Amino acid sequence: MLESTNPEIDVRELMAKVRAEVQRRQAAGALSPVPRPSLLDSLESQVAEAIREARQKHKVDPRVPKFVHGLVRDQGAVNIRLIHVVERLAEQLVVLRAGQMKMESEMLQQRQADQMQRQASQNEIATLMGEISLQRQVMTRLLDELKLQHAGTAGAPLAARASEIQRHCLDAFYSAFESRYRGSREEIKKRLRVYLPYVTQTDAGTVAKPILDLGCGRGEWLELLKENGCAARGVDMNIPALAACNELGLQVIESDAIAYLRSLPDRSVGMVTGFHIIEHLPLPLLLELMSEVYRVLQAGGLVVLESPNPANIRVGACSFYLDPTHRRPLPSGLTEFIVEYAGFRDLQALFLQPVEESSHVGPADSPVAQRFNECFSGPQDYAVIGTKPVTVAVGRGADQTQADA
Repeated sequence: MLESTNPEIDVRELMAKVRAEVQRRQAAGALSPVPRPSLLDSLESQVAEAIREARQKHKVDPRVPKFVHGLVRDQGAVNIRLIHVVERLAEQLVVLRAGQMKMESEMLQQRQADQMQRQASQNEIATLMGEISLQRQVMTRLLDELKLQHAGTAGAPLAARASEIQRHCLDAFYSAFESRYRGSREEIKKRLRVYLPYVTQTDAGTVAKPILDLGCGRGEWLELLKENGCAARGVDMNIPALAACNELGLQVIESDAIAYLRSLPDRSVGMVTGFHIIEHLPLPLLLELMSEVYRVLQAGGLVVLESPNPANIRVGACSFYLDPTHRRPLPSGLTEFIVEYAGFRDLQALFLQPVEESSHVGPADSPVAQRFNECFSGPQDYAVIGTKPVTVAVGRGADQTQADA
């Protein structure tokens, strides 16, 4: 029988051990968050079960003879005191659990704040580096102009130089804009991995079949190709972006995309890519671009064009216009027609970057909800991939001949 005077059980010593164990667990919880299901959750459940069982056993069974009820009541007094102690322990567990949840919430908020601060710092650094690079370029060109004038050498008129500088006046702005809204380098590289199988499929990326990236920007695609041992070069006119590419040891050329394509020999490139470039061009320039791409590609070479997907209404009506240099959304069907019109065959369309399912509305089996989610939470980007035919027909009739494109 359990009594407070029982020499085999020291209640005070037992409670001291309980308090010490609670303090130890509290200290351990304060040092590091407890993963769920947490130890506190388990203890709370065990204590609640112990209290329930103790209360049931505390009641005097009616089958017990009346002459021993006094003894049972004495034991019951001890039991109820123990129950009260355990109940206080349960209350402390609840307090500890609330404190743990508060601490975890505060740590999560701090991590998010630190991440936002790091991103803001990175954006500010990118902006400053872009501005410094642009100013250095401007100063270099002005100094060259002054040297030419001082030496009396015939050079480009100052007005022409000023016009060239004017063309780059938004470079720093656009670099900062991309740093804010395009996403981190690692995120973009992860998205671009979807195109690596097409590089392997066409054996592009060799010295004989180099890859040309139009509007290479910060060079995420070029960096990914370099990591995979591919020969590639990029073309862009944004000075800070080119500076970032040069720092990574990437091969880039400062030039207008169409002008650079015109400078290349026929059938000299194994693959041409352009990520988010075609929506910046008016239709006449886009058709000219595709004509030059077709000319410089080798037979069997691929063209890959990625663009925002206006079939996603939120993209077509809002986020597309976040970039002030965008001209107009290009539906995937129009891009496919333009690529086919230029002579490419075996067209493929990839639809990329769907919105997270957490943004979907309505039951999954509802046709109305499915259509709504398709329009508002569908893929945010698409890509059109075309192949330059290996052979084309020349002449008419049953005895047509074939010639390399």
